[in-house]
Amino acid sequence: MTAEPRGLHAPYSDAVLRAIPLGALLVGEDGRVVAANPQFATVCGIEGVDLSTGASAEPIAEAMARQLPDMDVAKAGALRGQFVRKAELRLTDGRTLRRSRQPIDAGDTRLGVLWLVEDITDQLRYEDDLHRHIDSLGELARDRAEFAARTSHELRTPLATVLTFCELLADPAAGTLTLAQREYVDTIRRGAQRMHDMADGLLHRYAQAAGAAAPPAYAPLDPGPLLARLVADATPLATRGGVFVGLDLPAARPPLVADADQLERALAALLDNAVKFTPAGGAVTVTARPYDGDSPGWEFVVRDDGIGIPKEFHEEVFTEFVRAPNARRGPYPGTGLGLSVVRDAVRLHAGTVTLHSSEGHGTAVEVRLPAAGPPGSGPA
Repeated sequence: MTAEPRGLHAPYSDAVLRAIPLGALLVGEDGRVVAANPQFATVCGIEGVDLSTGASAEPIAEAMARQLPDMDVAKAGALRGQFVRKAELRLTDGRTLRRSRQPIDAGDTRLGVLWLVEDITDQLRYEDDLHRHIDSLGELARDRAEFAARTSHELRTPLATVLTFCELLADPAAGTLTLAQREYVDTIRRGAQRMHDMADGLLHRYAQAAGAAAPPAYAPLDPGPLLARLVADATPLATRGGVFVGLDLPAARPPLVADADQLERALAALLDNAVKFTPAGGAVTVTARPYDGDSPGWEFVVRDDGIGIPKEFHEEVFTEFVRAPNARRGPYPGTGLGLSVVRDAVRLHAGTVTLHSSEGHGTAVEVRLPAAGPPGSGPA
């Protein structure tokens, strides 16, 4: 029997190889087996081939080659070599093995070459199934986006007509309405406006998903007039619900580089949510402040006395179509898109959004945006 390579102790090497979950074979420089674990023969399908210490490695290579479709010894690979080699071998029984070959040295002494063999048939099958599922899910997502966008578009036209006739009926020039009639018209208008807003949100969401949304148009703006207009638009509905809406703006307002449409959509979503979830007698406060530091910016905070958001849902509510349980239970219509709109707008502006809330104790959403806009938004 050929002497064991210097520096290698058989009992130790056998114990190490047996502990390896893969099939393992260590071949010495003389082309003979130094050590092997039982898994090697099982994985390679060469049970009965001599893997004992000192046995020639050539019969092992030939037995492995017989497992290949064309019985090519070269494809099985030389059991000795100077370089790390990796390959995948498809066997005649339909299995696929991943084989790696690694020279093992101890100082200046080459101890041999370690073979590691793993049966990856199930792994490849799982990966193929996963890719098929991903493709199917992608197709379903595209179908859902197309359906929602088409439905939203078709809803907006009749809803706009309903809103227009509500305004005409409410106009004194069209004739005097009784108190009950005015309440009926107002109820119809509120319901139609909510549905119109939902349709707009869905249409915008899926336009973004389909890549059809217009690219951001960053430009310097004064946030003051924008916030004043949003608060003015929200005040009539809030007043009817017994909710006070306040705006706190500084006198000195440095410009903010932002996409006006995206910023308006995000702040409107925050304000709408705050008014919707605040009961009569509560208040909604919108605060805007510039801040200094290494990276100057603007901070917007929308605070309400509403139903609040359970702490365990603070991250989930920024996901499309996710609503907290207390919102789903109560008389609060919505699609769960509001905070996802805020999240997307904040990302476009390289900002941050922070949620402070607990169930039954109101909500404060803090948005911080860099005054100079996101990287690359300035003049070329």
